[in-house]
Amino acid sequence: MISWREFLPRDWRDLLAPHGRVGIGIDVATTAKKTSNPTGLALVQEVGADYFARLVLRFKTQDSAVIYAIIEELLDLPHGLRVRKVCVDATNERFFAADLRKDFAGKVVVEPMVQSETMTYKGEKMTVKAFLGQQLVNTVEDGHLLLPNEKWLERDIRQVKRAGGSFEADVDADGNHADAFDGIKFGLHAAMSSGGRAEASAAPVGTFGQPAKARWWKNPFARGSGNAPRNMT
Repeated sequence: MISWREFLPRDWRDLLAPHGRVGIGIDVATTAKKTSNPTGLALVQEVGADYFARLVLRFKTQDSAVIYAIIEELLDLPHGLRVRKVCVDATNERFFAADLRKDFAGKVVVEPMVQSETMTYKGEKMTVKAFLGQQLVNTVEDGHLLLPNEKWLERDIRQVKRAGGSFEADVDADGNHADAFDGIKFGLHAAMSSGGRAEASAAPVGTFGQPAKARWWKNPFARGSGNAPRNMT
């Protein structure tokens, strides 16, 4: 057991650019058993044409005060930056998401997102889960999402598989369930919502994890690219 301050990098604020919209995404879990799903949390910043996952966390806690404290810390940004939105998964934790929105009212916009709900995007009906997953995948395949070069994060993301126009993930022995992937997709949506370049559609596009033709060099998890990802440490 460690304090939440101990697993936040001391210099995480130094990674932020002076300009660019910032969003936070949270896939919350409030249990801490060995095989329980962890909470996934990501802070994403838009810089020019790109989106940087500046901070990605995966942890287990059964104390909601820990999550509140981390959010409070992440709202304290340098360069006069402000978090424009916090998108939180409300599929299984609706009361937590509702409380979060109420308690942070006046500090930041909190948007609860129920992934099982159906939405229409550009004439196509799909679940919120499918939309958010496709938005992340398209941004990666277009070479506009830059991720930390960490093995645990790569494994987390590669747990995700396309299934019937949506996305599913295997669960490993420790209960990890692509929770960082979910945190990043919520954070990406928080940073780009109300406009953005990424497209979403009900039909699968390409194969996640494979390099996009003529743009592969910007995908940090592209296989066989021969290039290292941009330095995010």
